[in-house]
Amino acid sequence: MRVNEVNEKIGRITEDTLICGIDIGKTNCCARFCDYRGMEVYKKVWFDRTKNLDVIGCNITAAMYETGKNDVIISFEPTGHYWLNVNKYFNDCGLETVLMPTQTVKQEKGSYDQQPIKSDPVDALLIARLTSQGKYVKKIERDGLYQDIYSGYRLYEDLKKELNRIKNKIHVWNDKYFPEMEHVYKIDSVGIKPIYKNALLPSDIKEMSMDEFTELMTENNTYARKASIKKIKELSEKTSGINPDKYTKKEIKYLYDRYLELEKGIEEIKKELIELASQIDYVEKAVEITGVGYMSMVGIIAETGDLNNYDHAKQVLKMSGLSLKETSSGQKKGKKHISKRGRPILRRNLKQTGIALVGKNSFFMQLHNYYTTERERPLTKIISINAIIRKFVYILMALVKNKDSFDEEKAIRESCILSN
Repeated sequence: MRVNEVNEKIGRITEDTLICGIDIGKTNCCARFCDYRGMEVYKKVWFDRTKNLDVIGCNITAAMYETGKNDVIISFEPTGHYWLNVNKYFNDCGLETVLMPTQTVKQEKGSYDQQPIKSDPVDALLIARLTSQGKYVKKIERDGLYQDIYSGYRLYEDLKKELNRIKNKIHVWNDKYFPEMEHVYKIDSVGIKPIYKNALLPSDIKEMSMDEFTELMTENNTYARKASIKKIKELSEKTSGINPDKYTKKEIKYLYDRYLELEKGIEEIKKELIELASQIDYVEKAVEITGVGYMSMVGIIAETGDLNNYDHAKQVLKMSGLSLKETSSGQKKGKKHISKRGRPILRRNLKQTGIALVGKNSFFMQLHNYYTTERERPLTKIISINAIIRKFVYILMALVKNKDSFDEEKAIRESCILSN
């Protein structure tokens, strides 16, 4: 974290600031109050998150009056989804809310009384005291278009996970009843569709004549390969699959119908997300870079929100867990590694983008080659990809701030590629 950013957060807490730390639960929540030095200044308050939140609102007003404070900041851990309606209530009241990272709370547990005690009141006071030290983080502000992209991408990710789950179940079905089939067809190929659609077991295929089976497999599929159809027919006669039961056919029919339904839903949401992202000017400039796709940018924006809200590329790298860490002491200088403390989905999207850039983009391909072979101290391929990602994030933030398009030739001229 940059020094100025830390100083800014510490400077936000003044003598006139009342700090309210809240430990949020599924229903019952506990709030405790302290001043800028971390001293508790008001009674602890319990309130029900699912009922009237005015209870905590009134207590905050009373605490400000009793302590003579004219400013308040409310801090809590982003526990699951439970914090969202509490945050909305305070935002509607015009009060400032910040988040306390779970990792920070875990690390600081017991730092005040040296006791490994875990309870809601203890956590609430700890959150308030850590806030007084400036150890909080500000929320990612999303509204309108960016909130739509975030929600849509979450749904897109959930559907992809469910699709993978269904595919795994189909693999299990194949392994049990017709294990030889996947030597001929993959489960997402068009050629296998008639088998799943008609819930055909090896015994069903075996009983059909070659002409009947060929007619079934080529219906609505002019690209069906006769050799593959013949191979499936032969394998059905000597399969090692187990004997089916009453629900075997129903199972595969349900699984394949659900598979097709999920595929269709994913494509629809993907199309909608691309339409939303295309309304953002810097996304249009970013996808002009060979190797950067719309869904890559959708995944990045879904996690970061509007990139115009960031002052520096380092903030995005830190959020992704791709910022560098080093363990050094005295004369011992440790190696640098990525911190991996951040948003894993953002980190995954940036890594996928980095790999695509190295494979498709001339500039990044040459840069990767320089890092791994021509550099005085060559990098491993994995470290080089991380360096490529950092370079891409810096370029992306330049597109956001300067409103320019990426010039590949200029990038090559100004890079270390030609100078070495």
